Amino acid sequence: MAATLLVVACFARCSKSVNKIEKPVAAIPEQVNAQQSLATAAVSTYTYTVKTTDWMVDGTKIPAGATIYVPAGKRGSLLLKNLKGTAVAPIIIINKGGRVSFTTETTASYAFKTQNCQYFKVMGNGVSTIKYGFDVNGGNIGMTMDDLSTDFEIAAVEVRNSGFAGIMAKTDPTCDVATQRGRFVMKNVFIHDNYVHKTGGEGLYIGNSFYEDGVSTSCGTVLPHDVVNAKIYRNLVDSTGSEGIQVGSATSGCEIYSNTVKNPGRSPFSAYQDNGIQIGEGTGGKCYNNLVKNAPGNGIIVLGWGDNVVFNNYIINTKSYGIFADSRYTPGKNFQFINNTIIGSVLGGIKLNSETIPMNTVINNVLIQSASVQAIIRKSTGVKLTASNNYVSTDVNTCKFVNYGADNFHLQSSSPLINKGANVLSYGIKFDYYNAVRPSGSAFDIGATEY
Repeated sequence: MAATLLVVACFARCSKSVNKIEKPVAAIPEQVNAQQSLATAAVSTYTYTVKTTDWMVDGTKIPAGATIYVPAGKRGSLLLKNLKGTAVAPIIIINKGGRVSFTTETTASYAFKTQNCQYFKVMGNGVSTIKYGFDVNGGNIGMTMDDLSTDFEIAAVEVRNSGFAGIMAKTDPTCDVATQRGRFVMKNVFIHDNYVHKTGGEGLYIGNSFYEDGVSTSCGTVLPHDVVNAKIYRNLVDSTGSEGIQVGSATSGCEIYSNTVKNPGRSPFSAYQDNGIQIGEGTGGKCYNNLVKNAPGNGIIVLGWGDNVVFNNYIINTKSYGIFADSRYTPGKNFQFINNTIIGSVLGGIKLNSETIPMNTVINNVLIQSASVQAIIRKSTGVKLTASNNYVSTDVNTCKFVNYGADNFHLQSSSPLINKGANVLSYGIKFDYYNAVRPSGSAFDIGATEY
């Protein structure tokens, strides 16, 4: 038994300076050129303009590849239903002539909703000089992609002042078998480059939270649908009532990356709903290159599938743990926490309650916190752990960032993190927080940034 449960506890305290590496750092082709969206252009000449007085558009007669224009100005909530694009000809919903503000009370169900729609794009980039051409202001849920909606992209949208979630994407299971696991899969979900703030609940709420146990209904317990190929990236999420980003039931192809989450969990509706990013039940894949600051709970909480790789994240000033892992439903083999930088977490750096996962891997992380707490904490000896090349200190200044106070996390040439990491290419870690190649020198660096 002992031979099979490899436990290596090696926390490197490094202080040796290295010479500056002169060779240029190249971009990572697969990061820069990855196509993380649906087809980008309309292929039909058909256009439809939504009137300011319209509260609903039925797309039954709108062809694939069409463009739906929403004219600039203030308007009420909008429901889009029965839009049916295709993979090569999605229907594009875009602002025209300026910024569109969908404004309603927080007591209203939604400000923007889709119902039974497939292959569509909601894009607030209709005017090049306006960063967020759609402004979704109010509603209990600001934007909701609901009622069997799938294959969609949401970008360049500002969502604010919602009573509950900012952007929600899921179809909760009911007694209608069409909504249940095995019948419906929500797939190809691309949510990126949005600004979500001042929400009553989660900022981004993707997929159902109860993957294993399901939902109680009048016809018994029913299971929620899978989410496949969800890409959540480059969103700015600030001042949310509960988690900044929460993804559940995303069983394959999920990536949560390059998001900034600040000040989540301001007024959680229940205990422990105050984390930065939640990788919920049934969710696998990758979580990387995110910045999480000032979470009252955990920076990143992992309850996932068991094929989870969490890397290159900066997690700063959380009141609980930097990363918290719990194996509630984990048919997979690994939780892997690699090259993260965790600073100022009050209760400790990485807390592992994941007793049923076959192996927890903790490599090349920077853990800066009070001397009164542990860097890596196991719930019990039943937590299987491989840990190596982690840098532990009580002083962030020892890392030698270029300008930590201004969120410039590049390393000075005298940083003790340089060339002191383990080789993690076998885990798929080929780039850093800034998308620079790993390794750039003779060995890997510790933490989220490569020198």
